[in-house]
Amino acid sequence: MVDEKNPLFFLPPRLNKKAEEIAGSIILSNSPGKVIKKFREKVGITQKELSDLIDVARETISRVENDKLKPNYKFIKKFINIIILSKAIREYYAKNESKKQNLDLTHLRVFSNNLDLTKSEFEDIAFSSVENYENRKKKFLEDLEAKNGYSNLDR
Repeated sequence: MVDEKNPLFFLPPRLNKKAEEIAGSIILSNSPGKVIKKFREKVGITQKELSDLIDVARETISRVENDKLKPNYKFIKKFINIIILSKAIREYYAKNESKKQNLDLTHLRVFSNNLDLTKSEFEDIAFSSVENYENRKKKFLEDLEAKNGYSNLDR
């Protein structure tokens, strides 16, 4: 049976699987805070941004990441949804960029509505996700250029 109340219902199955993997790695870890920090940094969200999205103090995020406070189910669920939304936005942006299409995040907005994110929060996640994607792409190209001696003129 399809559970349309599950926010992950609106995502491709591989992102649902990724959400399960993240949840498992947090819950089964001896150091769940370090796992949370790793994923937060990977998507380029600051502690302050995450605290605003989860609606806790920034200090709470710091305490969780330093394993001084164990994250509860509600925290983990919201954290995973934010990480998966960020990943979905980056992937969608990359796909549309390669096809030279305009970015239309309508279907991801439906997903964010089910996460109880405001339009502003969704836009913040979208902006930081795209910015993170662009920064990673730029770094990759710079590293490639340094390694192979290519310049922008060679592309």
